[in-house]
Amino acid sequence: MPYNLGRRNDINFDQQAEIFDQRAGLPPQACREIASKLVELTALEANDLLLDVGAGTGEIGSEILRLHARYVGLDLSLPMLRVFQLRGDGSGGPVSLIVGDANLTWPIADHCVRVIFGSRSLHLLNTAMLVQEAFRVGKSPGAILVVGRVRRDSQSVKARMRQKMRCLLNNVESQPPVIDALVERGAVAFAPLVATRWTTATSPADSLRSWRSKPGLGGTDVPEPQKSEILSKLERWAVDEFQSLDRRLQSTEEYVLEGARLFVP
Repeated sequence: MPYNLGRRNDINFDQQAEIFDQRAGLPPQACREIASKLVELTALEANDLLLDVGAGTGEIGSEILRLHARYVGLDLSLPMLRVFQLRGDGSGGPVSLIVGDANLTWPIADHCVRVIFGSRSLHLLNTAMLVQEAFRVGKSPGAILVVGRVRRDSQSVKARMRQKMRCLLNNVESQPPVIDALVERGAVAFAPLVATRWTTATSPADSLRSWRSKPGLGGTDVPEPQKSEILSKLERWAVDEFQSLDRRLQSTEEYVLEGARLFVP
C-alpha cells in the first residue's frame, strides 16, 4: 500500500476511523449499487483512472475497485485509509491509497484523471482549490467530476435537524456550491441521477452525536465555542419539536450522483 505521508492527519477523523461506518456508513447493498451506477454514468473504460477524493474507509471505493481496477483514493486520515485497506483486501486487486490534504495541491500528475469522485466529502474542501485541482488533473477531453450525496425526505428527522442547524448557522459565511463553481470555469453540469434508495430510522440524538464528533458544522469551519453554542440551541429546539431526543422515526433516503463534465468540445 503506497502511503504518501504528508501533513498531520485530521485528529477528529483519525479518532473515529474504527467506528465511522457504524456512525455514518451507508447500507452495504446501497454502496454496491452506487459504485455500479457511477461506473455506468461515467462510462469508465479499462485504462481510465478514477480519483476518489476523501476516500475515507472505502465503503464505496472498495466496491468501485471490484468493478474498475484503475482507482486511487486520497484522504487526509491515515487511520481511515487503514480501514479501507482491510476492506479492500477482498477486492481482488491492489489498493492504491494516498494520504494527503485535498485543500493543497493534489499529489496527482497533470491531466491523467478521467473521473474525479467525492462521496459526502467535497463540500468540506475549499471550493476554489477543488476547482483548480480538478481542472489540473482532469484528462481532456472526457474528464468528469461526480459528487455523491444523500438526499433525505424533507420531513425526516435528519432533514429537519439539518434545516434548523443551517438556520442557526445563518451568520456563518459559506462557500459557493462545487458544481456552480465548476460551471463558472466552463464545465457543463449534467442532470442528477438517483443511484439507490433505502429506509432508515433515526433520532435527533443521532444527528447531534454525529455533528459533535466531526470538525466544523454544516460544511463550514465554525470555531468550537460557536459550534457548541449552536448545538446546545439545536438540542433544546429538538426536545420541543420531537418530544424526546431519542425518539426514532422512519424515513426514506436516496443517494444522488451529480456533477459536471470539465472539458466539453
